[in-house]
Amino acid sequence: MNNTNNVSARMTYENARDIMYKAWIGSFNNDSVACNNWVNGRKFSQHEVRLEVELNTTSARFAFAVTANQSNSTNVIFNTENRLALQDTLVVSEYGIFVGQPSSRTDTTWVLNTYGNTQVFAAADAAALDSTFYSHGHLETRVNNDVIIPYRGLFNHWYKPQTQQTAALGPASPKDQLRGAEDGCITQEGNLMLVGSKNYIPEIVLPTAMASAAAFMRCVLLYRGVLAQNSTVIN
Repeated sequence: MNNTNNVSARMTYENARDIMYKAWIGSFNNDSVACNNWVNGRKFSQHEVRLEVELNTTSARFAFAVTANQSNSTNVIFNTENRLALQDTLVVSEYGIFVGQPSSRTDTTWVLNTYGNTQVFAAADAAALDSTFYSHGHLETRVNNDVIIPYRGLFNHWYKPQTQQTAALGPASPKDQLRGAEDGCITQEGNLMLVGSKNYIPEIVLPTAMASAAAFMRCVLLYRGVLAQNSTVIN
């Protein structure tokens, strides 16, 4: 995993750099020195793009917005999102899909979950997340109306971790063991490039609407990879 292993992180960086070089070498008349100098000036860094949308019981499709110029299914830019800047590119090497239960659209005290935790969600909501959402939903992604990821099952992200439970399940029992650097994230190979100047639409697709979903229930799509700053042209 990129967040826990320096060797794989370095390989991810080298891969992202190679992708950017091959994408731009033609713009420099195949001058490798000039292209390398330009690529080296993109300030590559490990980065995360965080996208969010509210879940409900009336829809079976939930679209995320990659940049601030786009609208998600909720038509809200949440204060806990970190969208991609229009002038930047993220070479995605892994991503995760999480769920949470904010108390409002501006709440910042809620936590990310990888399953329907009954200590976070109402029992019916937790069951709907574990079944309809994680067990049968999938993620698809389009860019400029071209489907580049047709189907990636959400069950890949479902993770019910160990607990140090010493009493009956409830608030007094110790919480689950969960490591944010690893749990809930899966690889994205070949790498997905999120280019700020293009129209990406990642979308959760369910076979049917969820039977239960409390107000403000949120789904979070977290992309991790290497960011290249000022790497695309904005018209």
